[in-house]
Amino acid sequence: MDQFVNRLIQGGQTTIPNYLIDNYAKIGMNANELVIYLQFKRFFDRGVMAPDIEQISSATNINDNEIYQILHNLIQKKLMTIETKQDWDGKDFDQYNFDLMYEKLSELSASDPDYQPVSGMNGTNDANHRQTESMSVNGRQHVFVSIEREFGRELSPIELETISGWLDQSHYSPELIELALREAVLNQVYNLKYIDRILINWEKKNIRTADGVERELNRYQGHSRRQAPINDDDGPEIPIFKIK
Repeated sequence: MDQFVNRLIQGGQTTIPNYLIDNYAKIGMNANELVIYLQFKRFFDRGVMAPDIEQISSATNINDNEIYQILHNLIQKKLMTIETKQDWDGKDFDQYNFDLMYEKLSELSASDPDYQPVSGMNGTNDANHRQTESMSVNGRQHVFVSIEREFGRELSPIELETISGWLDQSHYSPELIELALREAVLNQVYNLKYIDRILINWEKKNIRTADGVERELNRYQGHSRRQAPINDDDGPEIPIFKIK
């Protein structure tokens, strides 16, 4: 059992939007094409942008020729593109890009404003769950909207997945992410890597709520009155602003 748990931990996790799982058929994908995308996403999350087709074949039990045919179908359906890039040695390699798939999902979302995630509850519990879920969804949406507004542009698919990972895998609250965003804006740094450093730094200090940030702020200010602040932490400092 310990070995199994270790393998689960070492293998990491792959974040997949439920909206894709719910609607892949509506944008023209079939089950095999979704499986191949999931395999590519697994590699992308590990920083491998040009996955080995043989490894994907081994994981899916789909032979190489079938995988290439599936990729060809995805290109024809305008769900994927293949871009030629160069590595540090100047050698060309193929990079698989699924931005078109997310664009189709975005178009589908715009045409279906009444979409509701699948729910398995009924009765009063279902009503309470929907109310709680609605508050959670609103907070989640506000995070994406706030970051796009502060960055002054639309977020890329990779950035959208990074933010989803904060919410779904790291379980950072929307409020905490927005506080980290505010700190980044105060420092005029407009990228997710900086926000991620802030969140990780807070997590190291066991700060996962707005109240926790407030307490750290009070502690920091009290300490600053006694002596000049010393910061030997590689991560960003706790934001110096009053939380409303």
